Amino acid sequence: GFCNMLNRLVLHRLWKGERPRLVLVFDAKGPTFRHELYKEYKANRPECPMDLIPQFDLIRLVAQAYGIQQLEAQGFEADDVIATLATMAIQEGVDVNILSGDKDLMQLITPEHAVPSVHMIDPKEMARTTHDGVVDKWGVPPELVGDLLALTGDSADNIPGIKGIGPKGAAGLLNDFGSLDKVLENAKDIPQKGKRNNVLNGIEDAKLSRQLVELERCIPKESMTFPGNIESVSELRMEQMHADRLLALYQEMGFKRLTTDFRQRLNQMERQGGNKENDDSNIKIRTPKQAKRYNNARSKIQVPRPEDFGDVPF
Repeated sequence: GFCNMLNRLVLHRLWKGERPRLVLVFDAKGPTFRHELYKEYKANRPECPMDLIPQFDLIRLVAQAYGIQQLEAQGFEADDVIATLATMAIQEGVDVNILSGDKDLMQLITPEHAVPSVHMIDPKEMARTTHDGVVDKWGVPPELVGDLLALTGDSADNIPGIKGIGPKGAAGLLNDFGSLDKVLENAKDIPQKGKRNNVLNGIEDAKLSRQLVELERCIPKESMTFPGNIESVSELRMEQMHADRLLALYQEMGFKRLTTDFRQRLNQMERQGGNKENDDSNIKIRTPKQAKRYNNARSKIQVPRPEDFGDVPF
């Protein structure tokens, strides 16, 4: 599924010799600053399914075969790295599309017609989420999503929020008062008695929750696994495509259909003699026979063991 998604996104551009801007972001191993704020953060999460654990390392290997930059930052979550990259990109005048369905990241979406912009794309439906889409879904604009999550909490991350306040009630409070701070400052003026008492009793939980849901947007570049030869987000591009490396990956992973389709494309390009309309002379391509022998350390798939991932924060 991951390879199919990447092929839909970028393979046609790689065949043309282009180097799309695409970055894969991971959670770093170990605790984050949120665990220092709240030791129970994500404490209710069940153990990662055994069949899922090896796939994380395989995802990294697939990204490597495609030539995708991979970033993480110790002490921070992937969402914080994404928020930092998006902030840097906006400052550099680069549009951002975040391929994720994570509601926390909706805080980053920019207003309609903003230039440059930040949007989200659902990786399953490939549907774009814009500023108006956030309002339609949550009842508040992106800049208030963090406030809304602070009120409702998030059971998936064990963020407390305020008991008895759901998404609809939180949106109503924010639209009435304008922000979380104003809701808490004027809690005694909330007309509904039950809701008023819930907010008055949950002020400290709401303040803590707001800190937990806030995305860190200014991680120092040196704290991220930024490639040493790259200075800006606009330079974070995929490597030039190595067709032999991709074909070797497909073969070793047993992706028969992808292998067949890829070989057909290689054969088509050979017949066309490297026509510039369909290819770029800079793309390094070997024959399928050569690719089968391509088995160096970068492309060799070694399925990881679950015990190698005991400290991964799932």
